[in-house]
Amino acid sequence: MNILMKNYLAFFAFSIISMGMHANCTNAYASAGYSLSHVKKSLSANNFEHQQYYAERALLAFEKALAQIENCGCQASMNPILDGIENLETALSQTEWDMGRFYTKKALENAEELLNSLDVCTTTETSEFESGSEEVQEAVSDGMVTLAENTEEVSSLEKQLDFKRSAEIDIAALEGSIRELATLFQCEKALHILGDRKTRTEEEIKAESFEKTKAYYLSQVVSIHNKALFALIECSKK
Repeated sequence: MNILMKNYLAFFAFSIISMGMHANCTNAYASAGYSLSHVKKSLSANNFEHQQYYAERALLAFEKALAQIENCGCQASMNPILDGIENLETALSQTEWDMGRFYTKKALENAEELLNSLDVCTTTETSEFESGSEEVQEAVSDGMVTLAENTEEVSSLEKQLDFKRSAEIDIAALEGSIRELATLFQCEKALHILGDRKTRTEEEIKAESFEKTKAYYLSQVVSIHNKALFALIECSKK
């Protein structure tokens, strides 16, 4: 992977941390989604053994979210997590189907409340990211200038075409990773964002500056990431 794409991926990694949520909030949100999913499976189980199995899986997800939320800064999420843990522990201590379902249903409300509280926290962080994203992109661009200065002997068009090839290969790899995640989690919304990326012609590249070429592919990476992130978040709420 060339230095330019490493700079892109460095920005991409930053955006994962900052766009919509910090890394720990991202993990907590995923754990909250798992807790909701497992609680629903517990409630729809057709026998007591399966009900208890999925209730235990949900409890583990709540406990994982608790560990992650401590470094996330979203204190509003603490109460639903603690309540969810308590209700699931109570559900697992039951020996009768109806009582197990009663406390598991209460945990469902806790899981939904947890996701809602994380939504509030991450919406605030999204605004903070948007206000600072321009500075981050400028910093990434500054790093790219160094490479451009070291390759002055290469013509501008050759540099742009080489950059185009490398960018499109790595963006295709990024889309492949998103496709794998979307398939794993059965998230149709995330799959739908893929496949509509335009392949640019040599004439289009020739008609613009090297900086505009870089800016175009940077915007592609950010756009693909943001659309995939929010699609997966929507799927986690189901």
